[in-house]
Amino acid sequence: MEAARTRYEFEMSLISGLEIGLLTFAAFATAALTAVVGAGGGTALIALMLQVMPPSVAIPVHGIVQLASNISRVWMLWEHLAWPIIIRFALLLPFGVALGLWLFTGLGADRVQILIGCFVLFTLALRHLKIMKGRELPLWAFVPLGFVTGVFNMIVGVIAPILGVLVIRKDLAKEQVVGTLGFFGLVGNFFKIAGFMLVGFSFAEHWAAIVSMVPAAVLGAWLGRALLSRINEKVFLIVFQVTLAALAVKLIAIDGLELLAVS
Repeated sequence: MEAARTRYEFEMSLISGLEIGLLTFAAFATAALTAVVGAGGGTALIALMLQVMPPSVAIPVHGIVQLASNISRVWMLWEHLAWPIIIRFALLLPFGVALGLWLFTGLGADRVQILIGCFVLFTLALRHLKIMKGRELPLWAFVPLGFVTGVFNMIVGVIAPILGVLVIRKDLAKEQVVGTLGFFGLVGNFFKIAGFMLVGFSFAEHWAAIVSMVPAAVLGAWLGRALLSRINEKVFLIVFQVTLAALAVKLIAIDGLELLAVS
């Protein structure tokens, strides 16, 4: 625990008002994106946050912002939640969070940024490969999936794009898929926040970013569809994916490998 506290204290960074403004807009825009396409906004947000924050700050603060966005989605789609899937998913999630937190505190910023960059590229590739097309996970598989989600959610910050592929089922309407994914995010981010608090992370140190980004994420979740309804979704997704891929390559080749080389 002391090692974790020392690392967080060492990597604390103050960000400027301009950077807070940019992150606030990013929180709004990525929440709106999730409202339109179901997933992907959280991945974009963590990639953007890592441009101005170290991973040990970006991942827990990202958890707070995503929790607010997920609460909004769950509130809007409460009657559509698929409880048989949610209950199984939540059973082992806390144990996965504990293991993921232990692994995270043993990783340096360079390795975390490389892992997140690789994860972003993997999710972009998975979207096009459509490996799960025509296949469905059996209900029991959501029990170990919750555990794995807990582990990786602590390390890479968000795995909603992969969950979005795995949750799609013939017996679930689109509203059920989006609402259930929102509940996954709610539970996952709640335990993520609790875990980081247990190892001494101080959210109060970053109150300005949190207070600005949380309302923006909620507003984006509620108004995203209306604000983006006039944009050509096909063109928008292409631009979004190219931008996300560029951020991922930067995290790997510049931020991660450069730090690894000098460490």
